[in-house]
Amino acid sequence: YSGSARLLAATTLRNVLGTKNLGDILSERELIAHEMQELLHEATVPWGVNIERVEVKDCRVPEQLMRAMAAEAEAARDARAKVIAAEGEHKASRALRHAADVITGNPAALQLRYLQTLNSISLR
Repeated sequence: YSGSARLLAATTLRNVLGTKNLGDILSERELIAHEMQELLHEATVPWGVNIERVEVKDCRVPEQLMRAMAAEAEAARDARAKVIAAEGEHKASRALRHAADVITGNPAALQLRYLQTLNSISLR
């Protein structure tokens, strides 16, 4: 039963880890070990084998999975950057609208802005 139990443990480990993300795997090792112990116990009771303890000591992540996770993290960062850029555009449009309202309310403000623009161009 030793070889069968070892294969069952490896299969159970893959099945349990396949349902979790990397952060959960690293932070919830005790919970994963407990879940594995329950699953292994259910499977080995008919054999007359008692599982006393399960420990998850080390998890090696395949290179392909690491690349996929890095791509996912990069996509999430890009999405956050787009949201931040969109918020900036929104704030800029509000500021322009406010400026337009001020200029519309005071015709001399438009002339002052025109002169200010000419002044800044002449300084370059």
